[in-house]
Amino acid sequence: MSAVDIRRYLRPDFADLEEYTPVKPLDVLAAEIGVPVDQLVKLDANENLYGPIPEIRDAVSNADLHIYPDPGHEALRIAIADYCGVRPEQVVAGSGADDLIDILIRVTMPEAVVNLPPTFGMYGFLAKISRARVIDVPRKPDFALDLPGIAAAVEQGAGIVFATSPNNPTGNPLSLDEVHALCELDAIIAVDEAYIEFGGETAIPLIAAHSNLVVLRTFSKWAGLAGLRVGYSISAAALADTLMAVKQPYNVNVAGDVAARAALEHRAQIFETVQCIVAERDRLSKLLGEIGWLRPLPSAANFLLCEVIGRPAADVAAALRKQGVLVRYYDRAELRNYIRISAGRPEDTDRLMAALANV
Repeated sequence: MSAVDIRRYLRPDFADLEEYTPVKPLDVLAAEIGVPVDQLVKLDANENLYGPIPEIRDAVSNADLHIYPDPGHEALRIAIADYCGVRPEQVVAGSGADDLIDILIRVTMPEAVVNLPPTFGMYGFLAKISRARVIDVPRKPDFALDLPGIAAAVEQGAGIVFATSPNNPTGNPLSLDEVHALCELDAIIAVDEAYIEFGGETAIPLIAAHSNLVVLRTFSKWAGLAGLRVGYSISAAALADTLMAVKQPYNVNVAGDVAARAALEHRAQIFETVQCIVAERDRLSKLLGEIGWLRPLPSAANFLLCEVIGRPAADVAAALRKQGVLVRYYDRAELRNYIRISAGRPEDTDRLMAALANV
């Protein structure tokens, strides 16, 4: 058969799909920059740089990796339910919160979804893959929600509203009054609490009164399990039943399952590290504010969004990168003058500040 244009067989709308841009692996970045991996300061992906505690590593090393995982995640759902104060039948586990976002869109197949930029890019990306129209309702200048604008978008046919608390990349949390107002709309309200362990007030108690509310969470940030991809949703049991029916049967691998359960069992120990990260975030905010040309925004997450004053933010990120210090820059209109910096360990902050002094 002669060569054919493979695009004939592909969805035509994918030609205009804006790809989600994830951060690169450390070894790739080290090769690009010309800096050894162990000398990189990785403050670009909001990871827990303390890493998983020894008890988690022990649990994974003793797991039966040759056996398929439990498709119902029974033990994991019980442990998550205990942690969140809900019933196990309200819990659905997934391969990171991204998996649950995708499943939620596929079980509802909305005509449109509401996106609240600047925010996490996967909402719009996964919606477009499922052929849903994305209605952007930009945040206010202080990055607060435009509630009337969201209501208008729902009136235009949006079936899901994605709201993050604390929001990534701005760091500001939702109030429970805002969540309640959203839940009064005729749509599924998905509140992504990926960073809730670092600050903000959880919306989980509101699920009892609002069956259209879904709370998404992850073990990637607080527990240091970003590489194992374990997330979960909390919702009314009726919605959870449907999510369970549609998900891939083995969407949480054995290593991720046992690691997540070990994290919950030893959460008091991990929360000591979480408090260290919160303290370092606050220290970092103070130090950055003293520079003069950086304005860190208040944050309830494990990162700071900083306005760059009097110079291009892209140049600042590039100058830090040359010194082996990685921060996040978004080449988008609403964030063009900002960089996002993760809160790491004290030595990571010290390296960052030394690199900033050379910019």
